[in-house]
Amino acid sequence: MSIFKKYYGPQTFIDRFKNDTAEAVDVIIPVYHTNELWEINLNSLYREIPIRRLLISDGGVVDNSIEIVSKFPRVEVFNHRHYKTLGKCISELIKEVTSEWFIYVHSDVYLPENWFDKMIPYKNHFDWYGCPMNITTLINYRNHEPNRPYAGSQVGRKEAFVNGLNHIDDDFVYRQEDFVFDSIVTKAGFKTGKVEDTYHYHQLMYRKSTGYDLNVTKVRVETNTSAAEVLRANDMQIRGIIKYLDPLEPYVISDFKWLASSMLSNGIISYTSFRKWIKLHNYKWLIYFNLGFLMKIYYHKSKAYLKKIINKLFFLK
Repeated sequence: MSIFKKYYGPQTFIDRFKNDTAEAVDVIIPVYHTNELWEINLNSLYREIPIRRLLISDGGVVDNSIEIVSKFPRVEVFNHRHYKTLGKCISELIKEVTSEWFIYVHSDVYLPENWFDKMIPYKNHFDWYGCPMNITTLINYRNHEPNRPYAGSQVGRKEAFVNGLNHIDDDFVYRQEDFVFDSIVTKAGFKTGKVEDTYHYHQLMYRKSTGYDLNVTKVRVETNTSAAEVLRANDMQIRGIIKYLDPLEPYVISDFKWLASSMLSNGIISYTSFRKWIKLHNYKWLIYFNLGFLMKIYYHKSKAYLKKIINKLFFLK
């Protein structure tokens, strides 16, 4: 069954705890805001996990998340509105756990059938562990394409196409079809246009096919985030890495380098003052924040600037 049918199909509430108290655990979820599947996600938790207590951190909830979760059994809500960070809210929730084992779940997570039964045996091997994400993307956004025709739901005068259709061979017209048929119309002396009064919904989702694989491997989502918010998030991220982590994991080291490079290049941090901050909070990161790192940044920045000057002098008319 499609995961979307499970999301939006008929829901039956099942409380596994009623028939399985032996494996019961506390579940913790920090909440600030949730999506439209919040109640569906909670249903999946109660179906899969014998929830002894559901511990909710109210980190300053801005929607009706608390109202929805309060309908469920054995819920305890903690007022964490005075805390500034997610990490502090999570740590305070863990302090409230009274079961030997607990489960930490994000509010935007739906658990598939048999999740608990497949996860819990690994407590004999690990003390803290997780599983991969299967990401489902449910986002509606306006896709403006100023440099190409609007396609997907179009209205056309047949007369505008008649002279050009015989030039279309059964060979190469595929994803450039919007430009091809736009060209046919304009070459015949007719007028093309774009209407902004309405829209259509275009779906990006898996479908069966032959000849090539339509399994999506990655979706990139860009948000209209203010420069101030990007600055705040990046600053918290790099300082959190330095203060709470040692330079051991390649992923974390790479994230640190990218953040440090970006912030130095844009003048957000000073090399000297930030190096002092690192020395104060976790000197182990100094090996990655040194003069060699700084010189490499200035080298690439100078190279990019020189390339821009050359292009302006010799290649632009």
